[in-house]
Amino acid sequence: MTTPDLNAGDLPHLTGDLSRHRSTTHRTTRELFGYNGQFFTVPGTFPGGLPDHIEFNPIVYAVLYVPNPVTGEDEYTVRDVDGHRRTLGTPAPDRDTAIRSALAALADDRRAHAQRVEHNRVHTLGLAPVPPIRIGHTETGTCVVHVRCSCPQVEGLAGHFEHVAMAAADWLDEAPTTPWEFCPTSPTRVTAPSGNGPLTATFRNGEGAAVVEFQHPDGQLETIALTQVNDLV
Repeated sequence: MTTPDLNAGDLPHLTGDLSRHRSTTHRTTRELFGYNGQFFTVPGTFPGGLPDHIEFNPIVYAVLYVPNPVTGEDEYTVRDVDGHRRTLGTPAPDRDTAIRSALAALADDRRAHAQRVEHNRVHTLGLAPVPPIRIGHTETGTCVVHVRCSCPQVEGLAGHFEHVAMAAADWLDEAPTTPWEFCPTSPTRVTAPSGNGPLTATFRNGEGAAVVEFQHPDGQLETIALTQVNDLV
């Protein structure tokens, strides 16, 4: 079964068993809501076109066949599986129409959330609109750390981070056998608790942690875990 592309207008796959999505004692919509229906999952990549540092988790919804509280006629409605089980979009006599309405409403919600995140970063926190540390992959699988560089795109983007240390802790060191390097246009001067100096090497230590080597003003070389680096300038 191919994965539907909701950003291309595909409808999501429907399933009658919630246990495929998560561990729960309620497996069907009748057990969970009291009405017949099915479940579907919306990926975190929906809708397309959002900034790539705005991340959403996949979320499960139920499409139910329920009576309209005003007319009494049965219709399809989409609701949250978790939380307040609120209705998403506009109910409709046709199931596909109800799902498309729900997806349109979710897209609007996520776009508005992305705008709030970027506004708060700039106007409340005084940060750059986009986190300055990006991690991507080359075709050979090497992790490339981009630090405030001018690269317009990052191949195989893995995530955005505020600090180099955060990137190492949350991504690089999770796969200690993966080679890594800095983007060639990233800063090359390391600032560490013991001092600062030009970057001389990047590699992994015997434990697999990402480390850098830099040179102090007196010529002494120091090796330090990337998780302990304060900054690169």
